[in-house]
Amino acid sequence: MAMSISEGRAGDGIQEFLEYYVLVVLDEGASTKGKIIEVIQEKSSGNEQYRSGSALRVAGEEVEGAIFVLLRKNCVKKSDGGRTFEITDAGKKALEEASAIKEKTSGVHSKEEAVEKLISLLDPCPPQKYVLDVGTGEGYLAFKLAEVGFKVLGIDSSDFDYSKDSVHKANEKINREKSYDIEFRVADVKELVGVENTFDYVVASQAVHCMKDQSGCLEAIYRLLKRGGKFISADLLIGLRGFFAHGFHCFLAFSKEEWGRTLLECGYTNVNIHEVNSFCVVEAQKPFADQRLEKR
Repeated sequence: MAMSISEGRAGDGIQEFLEYYVLVVLDEGASTKGKIIEVIQEKSSGNEQYRSGSALRVAGEEVEGAIFVLLRKNCVKKSDGGRTFEITDAGKKALEEASAIKEKTSGVHSKEEAVEKLISLLDPCPPQKYVLDVGTGEGYLAFKLAEVGFKVLGIDSSDFDYSKDSVHKANEKINREKSYDIEFRVADVKELVGVENTFDYVVASQAVHCMKDQSGCLEAIYRLLKRGGKFISADLLIGLRGFFAHGFHCFLAFSKEEWGRTLLECGYTNVNIHEVNSFCVVEAQKPFADQRLEKR
């Protein structure tokens, strides 16, 4: 079953998207609240290939809230006795203004900037620091970290067609350039054994959003970190910038509010969230005193 906002999806970014997308639907013609909900779910149905239930099904009250805001701004008006809604000239102007944001977003190299931000949050003196790169792919981030002196283990489950040969390709690069202190494995982070409390950092770049069990993976990462170690993730931003850059795919990711809640539930502390164009860079720490273990 697809998740609705009222069943857990929440945040200002999702609300921002709804206020925009209601106008997109109405720009195609008058529509009912129910039809708007159907369009959003159908447009986001491609997310189901990554995780069951990941299409964006918005609850009626959330759409009503967005429409209420748009009515107050005179961007939409009621028609057919209040059963349907139409876009107004003010609404069309609002769409044009949003398109200006879209043009700016499309020209920004967000991925590189997000990775730079992630790396800047790591200790600048890497010797003896051990990093786990989850969802490493062909090792884009792992090699960057090895180049500045970190010892790195990169893992990828290779669940998807685009990643099935990625670890093999990363190992081929190691064979060509043997100076790196780096290892790659095909592995699921939840199934790593014998390395609990091992890593100074666990990092992930555009990986958490497509995990089938996001919370389970974050809990596994918590176990693998040393006490006082940090988890840092660069992932898709939910909101207009994220939507313009990544389409409905961005709704596979956590909203900023969901990141905060989920990490705290997993036991992390010192959660900080940074927006970098169409990406969200999140950092969280495993406490030095693991209160979850002390309570058992």
